[in-house]
Amino acid sequence: MEEWELILYSRTTHSSSVSHKLKKAIYILIGITFFVSCQQKQKTEIEKPKSEFDLISDMTNFRQKMTELDTLTILFDHSVCTYQGYERIEITKTSDSINIVSNFKELTFDENPKWKEIYDRKISEKDTIWDFEQFLKRNEKRKNSDQNERGILVLTNKKDTIRYSTDGLVDLNRFLADYYETMREIYPENKNGIYGVEVVEE
Repeated sequence: MEEWELILYSRTTHSSSVSHKLKKAIYILIGITFFVSCQQKQKTEIEKPKSEFDLISDMTNFRQKMTELDTLTILFDHSVCTYQGYERIEITKTSDSINIVSNFKELTFDENPKWKEIYDRKISEKDTIWDFEQFLKRNEKRKNSDQNERGILVLTNKKDTIRYSTDGLVDLNRFLADYYETMREIYPENKNGIYGVEVVEE
């Protein structure tokens, strides 16, 4: 082999060796980066706060048990006879307060029904005026897991759902009356009679 060929071969071999080492270093660097990234992701998942609020067991004490990670949704069917109206309430928590936002959709008199915000209230978690938890306790016998039956009141939080149903028109009217009386505590303005009309005895 000529001298120039030896020099060229040597340079080619050296270049190939450097290239191989460089690729190896890049692969190692990628591996380390991937490993560190996975470790950081796992650490973040471990440190991520979790809520222990369980709707099934904590529903009658939700304002104390809820965290800022939870959203309790209440759907109430106001429909009776030929009237159709639906209410959607979202309850969230901030520090030691809960926020209650009510939206209503009326189908009977509205040709293009849309959800409309009725009120937005913020109360202390220790508030004793709005006794919605007591309302739930009073009506525990109306809890129903049958998906085929009409749910007058449906509570949801994440994957948990609790349904309340009534048995006949008389029972429905009693349930509505109890609900209306309870909700007027949080919304005494009761505009448009969303929570019924109080009967004033003379």
